[in-house]
Amino acid sequence: MTRAFKTYDAHGSNMTSQSTMADLLEQSLQVSKLTQQPSTYRGRRSSVQILLKCFERAEITTLDELEKDPLTTAQFIGVLRDYISQNCEGMARSTLSQQYTQMRRILQECGANTTTLTMIMNSKQSVLGDAQAIVHPQETITQGQMTELLKILEGLSERDRFHVKGVRTTRRKKGMLRLYVLIACCYALRQGSILGLERMDFNEESFTYRLAKGGRKGEVYTRAMHPVVWQAYTEYLEHIGEFPLFTDGSWLSAGVKTIMIEAGVEAHNGRHGIHRFRRAFATYCYHNNIPLVDAAAGLNHVDSTTTERVYQDINAKQQRASQRLADFADHFTGASRRLSEFEQQLEAMSPWMTDVFSLGQPVFQDEALEPVFLDAMGNLAAHDEVVPAPRLELGTP
Repeated sequence: MTRAFKTYDAHGSNMTSQSTMADLLEQSLQVSKLTQQPSTYRGRRSSVQILLKCFERAEITTLDELEKDPLTTAQFIGVLRDYISQNCEGMARSTLSQQYTQMRRILQECGANTTTLTMIMNSKQSVLGDAQAIVHPQETITQGQMTELLKILEGLSERDRFHVKGVRTTRRKKGMLRLYVLIACCYALRQGSILGLERMDFNEESFTYRLAKGGRKGEVYTRAMHPVVWQAYTEYLEHIGEFPLFTDGSWLSAGVKTIMIEAGVEAHNGRHGIHRFRRAFATYCYHNNIPLVDAAAGLNHVDSTTTERVYQDINAKQQRASQRLADFADHFTGASRRLSEFEQQLEAMSPWMTDVFSLGQPVFQDEALEPVFLDAMGNLAAHDEVVPAPRLELGTP
């Protein structure tokens, strides 16, 4: 692999690197400043600072020292894990995950070899697990929002002024974005599975994809071809030429964010990705009493544990919403005020009720207060003439 940003001093067959990691990272940052968006540069600057501090703690000066042997690389990853766990508490897991991936990409640009990059990638879950980052649940998308989104996608190819990351979009990229969103919507797929699609995966009757994440990575699934997806695919082929179907995952993510904001889709945690459609499918299954195992199969989960966690989260939200609505209804209809008045009446009656329960019924020793008895016809009668009501056996309705 070509080592970018590095210079070598050749002496016969020996080549000695002259650049330190600090030099390589600074060069990488300057290149980013000249070639990428300001927001991207700011994010990379934060990632570079973390790498510099970890290299200093690990006492690693050059890339050759980092890649001296796998054990040295593993020790650096341990330093990186400790630094992130100590200094990144309270960050969103999605943000931290993106930053970790960005650090790996920066090292790749600096010339890190395949072994180093693979070790860093395989350590991601362990590093993020120790950081105890905040996990924001993925938000869903409503039917009304989806309708607005489809309107935007339908007219996307005819729009001359559609910009993503401040750059006007070509017809090919607009067609790619439209197909990307519709596949995510209709099949609830992750980005990796969509980016791996090829022309042979599309058929007028069937749609084939490969799982790109988890223990079953690479498994092939076939679904019925949705007519909306097929139409978007055939129209996209008119502008694609010899390009692969999907060429830029980062640009597609930015494009999704652009059209979702335009469609009025809210994102309280800043996550506008296509994972919303997976959440929407799980929500649809929950509200329509679709069995958990069927929902898990549709989401391609290894088992229903993950799906069940999503169901529980949806149920908890619905319970909280129901309670809030009940409180609002009481307030709006005045039920809470009337209940308060009733409680005041009970409180005023409580001394008399206390005497009744503690002293029993009053005793009529004064003849002037002799109790009055009525017979079956409602006429006054002596106590001896009143016929008692028959006693009912226990259990009689």
